[in-house]
Amino acid sequence: MSIKQLGLWGGLALVLLIILLPPPGGLSVPAWRAAAVTLLMTVWWLTEAIPIYATAFVPLVLFPFLGIVDAKTTAENYGHPYVLMLLGGFFIAKAIEVHHLHKRIALLTIRLLGNDRRRLILSFMIATAFLSMWIANVAVTLLMLPIALAIIDKEELSGRKGNYGLALMLAIAYSASIGGTATLIGTPPNMAFVGILEKLFPEAPPISFFDWFKVGFPLVIVFIPIVWWYIVKYFSVGGALSGSQDVIETEFQSLGKLQGGEKRVLIIFALTAFGWIFRRDFELGDYTVPGWETWIGAQGNTHDAVVAIFSALILFMLPAEGWKGERLLNWEQAQSVPWGVVMIVGGGYAIADGFAQTGLAEWIGGELAFISQFPTFLVVLLVVGLMIFLTEVNSNTATANIFLPVLATMGVAGGANPLLLMIPATFACSFAFMMPSGTGTNTVIFASGRVTIPQMARCGLWLNVIFIFLLTLMLYVLVIPALGIDGALPVWAQ
Repeated sequence: MSIKQLGLWGGLALVLLIILLPPPGGLSVPAWRAAAVTLLMTVWWLTEAIPIYATAFVPLVLFPFLGIVDAKTTAENYGHPYVLMLLGGFFIAKAIEVHHLHKRIALLTIRLLGNDRRRLILSFMIATAFLSMWIANVAVTLLMLPIALAIIDKEELSGRKGNYGLALMLAIAYSASIGGTATLIGTPPNMAFVGILEKLFPEAPPISFFDWFKVGFPLVIVFIPIVWWYIVKYFSVGGALSGSQDVIETEFQSLGKLQGGEKRVLIIFALTAFGWIFRRDFELGDYTVPGWETWIGAQGNTHDAVVAIFSALILFMLPAEGWKGERLLNWEQAQSVPWGVVMIVGGGYAIADGFAQTGLAEWIGGELAFISQFPTFLVVLLVVGLMIFLTEVNSNTATANIFLPVLATMGVAGGANPLLLMIPATFACSFAFMMPSGTGTNTVIFASGRVTIPQMARCGLWLNVIFIFLLTLMLYVLVIPALGIDGALPVWAQ
């Protein structure tokens, strides 16, 4: 029996067994059944018994059927504003891809910064990380791969062998994963976090695009140089690179002049980022800068999703050239966005809803009360380590959906702000550097045939260990000050 078959029938047997057993003391029947459904989804996600995107729809069937949460409430999770924000972000990213704006940005960055071997790796990492802030990490990796392979082939034809190609391949994969953490739309676990937080703690201050950016972007600024330094030292990279400038220049010149479609997409992209960042009021010392929703008299009535969908609609409306002809984005192109990922995020919100509405979250919190006996720093360290290594074998979005509700209750049980566990765990979901199964970026690089599993595992293992400590440290150095988090249990979580 294959692992998929074992997971399929084993998961069903497990959920049936739990339903037939009486719930533990203090736990309601709906909560017990919500736990059963969550375990079923965990098994199916880990074993890929059915497509991971299809597993996301399990709550829509079993929650109403088992009397956990009604169908209307469950279905609302799949149309949550953050789900629509992610979808709108995918549409914008697709328009950037269609008009090759991402390739121009990447090549321009590499052209300006790349020269010798080390600087070229850094330029690839910077370009990849920046694009991954806005575009799916896998798509960015696929873009950078042929450019990198052309440079590596040129190097090998000149007679120089070594680890440079391997270093460049891994640098692209790792920087794509890291760059995606900078923005809410950069990687699905970030969207999973903000929605689950809202589901579990409705009174908590919402995390906007700008709130996350204040944390995510500085972390990327710190992490990219560290990974670059690690890679060039690990593979002993140095010296001039044969023919690299010719490859980059040829690729760049092939794009020609900036086209009308590129210009319009660039403007819409810039206005979208502006709309996200300046939607809400923010403080500059004693002065309050009003956001655009305040200016139009819609304070509290809009959402970052409104900005994303508005920009997407503009893409469907505006032609690429002049005022007639092919639009910036058509429906055939839009159909190719990763809809399944959007639904996984919605499934995670449904799980969190089940935790909150049935009292399962409170019960887990009570059972984990012993956590308060341990130092918060140690707990964060262990959580980050668990999430990083678990993500090596499981989808990062699925991992976030499964564990963020549990970690939120752990934080409350320990008398601490749940964000102290949820935020570093969310970042950790994107930092799987050892295995091809860890992230889609690792898979793409492995599929190139230039990297073997042992090579990736040996290099990535030490990066995993470094990031366990680095993420925990950055929580206290950057995240807590940037978001003004008080370590004590906040009123909205009581």
